[in-house]
Amino acid sequence: YPDNNAGRGWIIRRTRRGGGSVLRAAHRDAGVPVVGPEPIRCAPCTPEKLSQCPAVAPGCAEVLREPGCGCCLACALKAGELCGIYTAPCGSGLRCVPRPGDPRPLHSLTRGQAVCTESPEPEPTPEPQTQDHEEPEPLEMDNAAIISDPGYSHYLPGHGRPYDPRAAADAQESMKAKLIAIRKKLIEQGPCHLELQTALEKIAKSQQKLGDKLTRFYLPNCDKNGLYKPKQCESSLDGQRGRCWCVNSWNGKRILGSTELPADAECP
Repeated sequence: YPDNNAGRGWIIRRTRRGGGSVLRAAHRDAGVPVVGPEPIRCAPCTPEKLSQCPAVAPGCAEVLREPGCGCCLACALKAGELCGIYTAPCGSGLRCVPRPGDPRPLHSLTRGQAVCTESPEPEPTPEPQTQDHEEPEPLEMDNAAIISDPGYSHYLPGHGRPYDPRAAADAQESMKAKLIAIRKKLIEQGPCHLELQTALEKIAKSQQKLGDKLTRFYLPNCDKNGLYKPKQCESSLDGQRGRCWCVNSWNGKRILGSTELPADAECP
């Protein structure tokens, strides 16, 4: 399978077809047209496969179903233990993530070289520093002109009180600080890293319900800054090379008009 992979906002859904099952990838934004790959096909969990499942070790603290459309039960891994897409799942409250600074996070996940890590608590959005006076109410300023001459009494459209240029300037600074804080947080986490984590969680949850072996899947290929690498490919575990394409590094969307690339080619 290639190291470059893509999975931009996919939701995996299962449908039955004949004796097997099909995982279909759909974009999480309903109604958004996307260029998607073929359905992900899983081999069915036959009685023969179920009979080959190893017994869970006695004394196991937590028993979960195998990830990767696995058919068997497995003893959940503990914090700090090595994990991957096809290892036993991490225990409750843990996530299987690559080590910080890992140059090949997808390689680590598919080779079982990631680590079970405690899920961090969501951090509150930092409030920007403001002056001691109360922050003014949000003002509709789309069609309002700012006039600094103190001799004028200014009114905003739809408001019955004088317009205070100083208060409006403070409101603009406050909004600017909030936008900077949001942008900083997004850059620190990285849109590709966020998408990778979301994709892994969705695949893991869907596969635990399916009980089938996954042979093809799509995950974003991220750089060290959390942005998308220009070349994205599908991963294949069935011995066939996955398809590749070029994307925008900021949002991971396929570049309009671009054609599919061979696995050994690079984006221009």
